[in-house]
Amino acid sequence: MSKFFPTPKITKINSDVELIAYECQDTLVQLVYLAPGANFALHEHLESQMGMIISGRLEMNVNGIKEIIEPLQQAYIANAYVPHGSVNIFPETALVFDVKRIINSSIKTDEVFIRVSPTKDEITGFSCQSIVASWFEIAITEILPGGIIPMHKSVSEQVGIILSGQLIMSVGDEQQQLAYGSIYYAPSDVFFGGYNASDEVVSLVKIVIPPCSHFSYQDASFSKRTARSLTTT
Repeated sequence: MSKFFPTPKITKINSDVELIAYECQDTLVQLVYLAPGANFALHEHLESQMGMIISGRLEMNVNGIKEIIEPLQQAYIANAYVPHGSVNIFPETALVFDVKRIINSSIKTDEVFIRVSPTKDEITGFSCQSIVASWFEIAITEILPGGIIPMHKSVSEQVGIILSGQLIMSVGDEQQQLAYGSIYYAPSDVFFGGYNASDEVVSLVKIVIPPCSHFSYQDASFSKRTARSLTTT
């Protein structure tokens, strides 16, 4: 099993919800398909969670604050033990990615919903849309044919989700060609980079988790741990 290109675990919750989950050490990344009418009641857990719509629309409720989230326009944030839930009140299936992680309790609280802002990727120089929060950063970028992500390493962890096209990624001593829905995981201080060898534009979401957010399951009191259930988003 690859450490850098995790194998997905697919779970059909019911006729309305399907989860594709990836374990990245202390971080759980999920792609969640929600059919029209799908409803997740308010719930809470030890992990902090953030997420973003990839396609479709969704009504998100975080601690009683509701907002319609649009594709790649804003992220929602539900920190530890903050009630959150969602309902798809629209006629099309919604696709969401979410990230769960136990984080250092001293990290400040974010706004519930944060919108993207235009910026430039420091590594590639590509234009992108980004969100910077207390325990994560998101960058949404397009890599043109022939575009290169230079080999580099960081003190932060990074997860990349391919939204369209095909991207050749190298992480450590492994290399794979990734397509829609695939992810890579680059731990801190491991060299990684990529190349778009195709004639199609690659859409990529990068999720960066700085070291200040680290707080693993081993650091948590056993009595306070909750299972990272694949049936709870």
